[in-house]
Amino acid sequence: MELVPWGHVCHGPGHPPNSQTIQRQGGPKAKANRIHRWLGRLLAWFADVRWRDGLAIAFTAGAVAGSVAVVAKAVSEDSNTLVILAALAALLTVAGQFAIRREMVQRQAESRKYWFSSSPRGLAEVDSELQFMEGNSRLASLLAVKEAELPGTRLTAFFDDHEVAEIVFEFKRLIDGTVGTIESDDLAIRSDSTRIWLHWRATAVRRRNGSFEHFVMTFEDSTQKHLAEEAAHANLAELEKLDHMKTEFTSMVSHEFRTALTGIQGMSELINGGAMSPAEVHEYSGYIFQEAERVNRLITDMLDLDRLEAGKMKLQVSPMDLNAVVEGVAVRSSVVTSRHTIRTKLEANLPMVMGDMDRLVQVVTNLVSNAIKYSPAGGEILLSTRLVNGSVDVSIRDHGVGIPADFVDRLFGRFERYEKSPSKVIGTGLGLAIARQIIEMHSGKIWVESAEGSGSVFHFTIPAVATPVPEAKKPVSQLSAVA
Repeated sequence: MELVPWGHVCHGPGHPPNSQTIQRQGGPKAKANRIHRWLGRLLAWFADVRWRDGLAIAFTAGAVAGSVAVVAKAVSEDSNTLVILAALAALLTVAGQFAIRREMVQRQAESRKYWFSSSPRGLAEVDSELQFMEGNSRLASLLAVKEAELPGTRLTAFFDDHEVAEIVFEFKRLIDGTVGTIESDDLAIRSDSTRIWLHWRATAVRRRNGSFEHFVMTFEDSTQKHLAEEAAHANLAELEKLDHMKTEFTSMVSHEFRTALTGIQGMSELINGGAMSPAEVHEYSGYIFQEAERVNRLITDMLDLDRLEAGKMKLQVSPMDLNAVVEGVAVRSSVVTSRHTIRTKLEANLPMVMGDMDRLVQVVTNLVSNAIKYSPAGGEILLSTRLVNGSVDVSIRDHGVGIPADFVDRLFGRFERYEKSPSKVIGTGLGLAIARQIIEMHSGKIWVESAEGSGSVFHFTIPAVATPVPEAKKPVSQLSAVA
């Protein structure tokens, strides 16, 4: 039943009753309404009181009433017996009050136990030695221990040694009253040796005289928050890296285009002047053609990589002989350098592979071109083939500058170039990224074995088909560079 204030019943909210109004509304019906309201309040109060509370309250009220009656009668009759009865009544009154107090304490304890055990956060009481006095099941779960094992365990046992000193210092400040609350976010070591980020907070509980009693602590799992922050930092670093690479790539492409166009423009002006012999015109025309080829190759590389990564490039797959591919690239590469010797070592009766001839020629050509670029002192470049675990393995070995171990994993990314070569290496940094995409589209693998200063060996594999090549290739051949 809803209890309504008396003034609201009589006049509505904000209008207290006056004496005339009370007289006008003081009839039998109004009195019955007032009695009904008070009875409703009394019933509501009884509904909120436990039966033990009710008995204790009734017992105390009866004892007080009895004590008052007995004392009054004892005074009027001067009777020792009545005095004794009055004393007993007083004792009963005290007993009733004690029963009420005990019931209140018990209810508070039950309420504390409920919220302590059912809290979604880890809760604990910790003494001045930083030992757990009590902890709930959530805290036990966070620390991967049994709840019964928490009492007596030191808080600092779950943190690294280099963090313990700082934690102890903060708790001393809390005991001294320098601060009212301390909190921190630390990487904790669980009992199963796994790690978890914990955000914890501690407050000092004090006695009435202000002396320290114990700490109350809360714990929350903040691992996901830290993982999200680490991922955000990693993504930001990657974006900054890509932005830096993009800037470098734009600068490099602009330089390549400008260099090629400057050469084409200058040589074209000389030819256009008309004061050149046919031999000179032929020579300068060759230079113009080479520069145009360089620009075309740069544009082709950029377009190829975009199509490959977007999945828009389709392979024209057919049975093919990788020995023939390697042999053809070796012959063509031998005429572009006077400082290198191009050799081949091809396994006879090598099985065929299903592949796109043009794309695999592109891969081998790129790898041989890199071997030449990164071997400025010249030397031998060996192209080999062999059958390994059902796949054809093609390798290109050089004796150039090599690649440091910390750069190997980055080598096949776009715009990545190892530039600590003794000579300036011209390129876009796209060739190996394109090669990796093409080989993976053939269900193959590509990798490099290298050490700085000791040259490199690039490998790629393509799954073989059952039919061997009809005509066996010579196992070893040598192509000397044209001077």
